Amino acid sequence: MKILYVAPENVTGGFGLFAASHRRRGNECRWITFFESPYEYDKDLCFNLIGMPDKGWVTKLRDVFKNDQSSELPAELTGNPPFWSPSSKFESLLHNSRDYLNSPRIRKCLIDNQLNDYDIYHFEQGIDPFRDGRWVKYLSAKRKGIVAFYHGTDLRNRGVIRSIHKAAQINLTSEIDLMQRLPGMKYLYLPIDVSRLTERNRIDDGRIRICHAARNRKFKGSDFIESVVLKLKNKYPLDWVMIENVSHKEALRLKADVDIYIDQITDAGGWGYGASSVESLALGIPTLTRINKKVADFLGQHPFVSVTKNTLEKELSNLIEDEGRRVELSEFSKKWAEERHGIEVVTDTLYDYYRDAGLI
Repeated sequence: MKILYVAPENVTGGFGLFAASHRRRGNECRWITFFESPYEYDKDLCFNLIGMPDKGWVTKLRDVFKNDQSSELPAELTGNPPFWSPSSKFESLLHNSRDYLNSPRIRKCLIDNQLNDYDIYHFEQGIDPFRDGRWVKYLSAKRKGIVAFYHGTDLRNRGVIRSIHKAAQINLTSEIDLMQRLPGMKYLYLPIDVSRLTERNRIDDGRIRICHAARNRKFKGSDFIESVVLKLKNKYPLDWVMIENVSHKEALRLKADVDIYIDQITDAGGWGYGASSVESLALGIPTLTRINKKVADFLGQHPFVSVTKNTLEKELSNLIEDEGRRVELSEFSKKWAEERHGIEVVTDTLYDYYRDAGLI
């Protein structure tokens, strides 16, 4: 069996993990992105498309015609699911022009790498390299297995693309709040391969090192988190480690030397936690994040210290003062991450979904 992952970019590094797991099961797997990731994950194929958001001018132009204000969170769309449509004739023209300009390089890449010859296609973020979905339409007509994986803003703020939605035999997400946004959505834990992680190298120097990572501060409440930690520095011997705008390798190096990780205090960018918390748990780092009731009910027993804007200072103080609890959470976190997020466990679930959909 041949499996291909298709995505705008490699955001979490998960494609390499999935590819290795598929190959261990005797299957062929590759991945292809629209543009290169700045986070230095493993690389495979790339379309190198024109007019992608890795170019600053594209982001600025998109913000102009959407009247985007960087200080505000994007509005969530209504509907289950919400469907994408161009916001204006100008946006439609931009997408049509981009499809026209990119068509020769996409077709060449498909032919040169025999990318029409796979059995199952994962369209990450529910998107085709052509905004009009012509490739997924072609694959669907050839009775290929089509999987769409939604990660958050794809469904909340953009909406599903009709051609992908019509063709997908499996819809997946790793975000609990999206389960109710698309009928029949399946949940898949984000994968991690613990054997690839660097061992924690924390040396006890009498200080507590607290870490937070963000690609967009407004989604996680990063500024407030930072203000609380800096306030507590007046009371405790703390070091503050803010991870942003660095490679994934460097982010992991920094994490391996901390005592406490804080993910988020809002539900704005998705409920619960994401890939960064999966790494902190697997490293055995006690992790604080907002766990609302629906997330708690879904997860059952979990190792997170649940916090909100109102409780962060108190919960963080308690954890700083209680070394025994930090040790207990460390062991539980590693065990829980392996049981829920271990790559082979996650791939087992994925293959169950393949079977249920008749793809294998």
